[in-house]
Amino acid sequence: MDDRSLVQGLKKQDITAIENTIDKYTRLVSAVICNVACGNLTQQDVEEAVQDTFLSLWEHADSVEEDKLKAYLCQIAKNKARDALRRLNRNRTVSIEEMVTDDGIYVTDDIEKKTLSMAIDEVLSEIGEPDKEIVLRRYYYYQSSSEIGSMLGLNAQTVRTKLSRAKAKLQKLLSERGISL
Repeated sequence: MDDRSLVQGLKKQDITAIENTIDKYTRLVSAVICNVACGNLTQQDVEEAVQDTFLSLWEHADSVEEDKLKAYLCQIAKNKARDALRRLNRNRTVSIEEMVTDDGIYVTDDIEKKTLSMAIDEVLSEIGEPDKEIVLRRYYYYQSSSEIGSMLGLNAQTVRTKLSRAKAKLQKLLSERGISL
């Protein structure tokens, strides 16, 4: 079944369409999740993220463009992997022994960086799509505005404008949390 037919079936809530989509794209979705997680998730976490990806597709099938099913799934998979990593980091405890390096120096700078990173992750989830994706692609993957635009189907100037507005939103949200950059 081609993607166009799959999307049409998904929009009609056809069970066969989601089954065929799962069969066709499970390996790709798993690979995306594993690449984003960089080995930091258990197999069970990866499988859960894969299931969550397809569940999200099913629940939001009306938003999928017929010729962009693969890209849509990859984006959901990236977000589910990031969510799983955030949950993992939120539940992680650090012992006092882990806070001291071999030479006896406390790694408070590292903790501050992790705290800032977690705060940035939280505010990124608040700014919504496509702004979140644009910020991540620009500052995490170091992609140019034209590269981001071609990936998201936007004009490069639109990407720059959205990036500028997203940065202002991020700065405001971080400021509200007492973090200034």
